[in-house]
Amino acid sequence: MENASRCPSCAASLPPGKTPCPDCGSPLAGTLPIVVEPLRQEAAVAYGLLQSAGLHPVLAYYDGSGVPHPINPEETFLRAAGLMVPVTTSFAIYVPEGETEDSEEILKDARRDRPEAEAGD
Repeated sequence: MENASRCPSCAASLPPGKTPCPDCGSPLAGTLPIVVEPLRQEAAVAYGLLQSAGLHPVLAYYDGSGVPHPINPEETFLRAAGLMVPVTTSFAIYVPEGETEDSEEILKDARRDRPEAEAGD
């Protein structure tokens, strides 16, 4: 697992619990990725589950070099001045370091409750 003592956006060293990053301003500082999905819609489902549980998820996409960038889950996501999102773009949900165990448990329970028809998808 990644280290929450470094900003995932700029790799700056962070004091415990520091957010946003004092170097680049990223709200991902002090967070860890809890799930990575190939489709934004799948990441948005995980985001919604965690948010409805009272947690503080952050939706992000990975650029071509693997650097995460937070995005607003309520807004349309377009990269490269309105061009279509590349098929290789991955999306992730980051949560504060103290919420990782609860987040993992919530997402594990959600996967367990999926109907059998969807399990093979």
